[in-house]
Amino acid sequence: MKTTTLLAALSVIGAAPAQCLFTSVSTQSVGESCNFASTGMCAVVALPAFVDVSLDVANCALDVEVVAFEGCGASVPLRILMFGAQAATIPLPDFGFSCALNLLPDAFLAVAPGPTALALPPAVQTLSFYVQGAALSVPPLSGEGWFTFSAGSLVSLQ
Repeated sequence: MKTTTLLAALSVIGAAPAQCLFTSVSTQSVGESCNFASTGMCAVVALPAFVDVSLDVANCALDVEVVAFEGCGASVPLRILMFGAQAATIPLPDFGFSCALNLLPDAFLAVAPGPTALALPPAVQTLSFYVQGAALSVPPLSGEGWFTFSAGSLVSLQ
């Protein structure tokens, strides 16, 4: 799939779909999640972020959420979704041992907590792309935060 096709498919917003041709979504893990070792403070950083994907057939939308630990006073002021048409392994050693982007990024979205609804093109029968999430976790009583990265996922819509 070409990058322009992926971006065009993900940017269709606001049009009421005549009929959604997608009936199911599946994901396949690509790479591993990563983060620094536990801080000892309720394992704020020991729990990496993950991406949750679900299909809303009624609205012909894909709900994508970056889920990150928010307990013991920890906050997550920044969540990022990365989308791409190709898998890759781009090392990110500044973020932790063996951290990597598991896709070649075509688009980045800073997102709020909770699902982000991406409108899907109603005239398309199949669509595949890669997604990976990152979250900035800030433990309580600390001005310093750490990024956690989800594993990459190949998302396939049928």
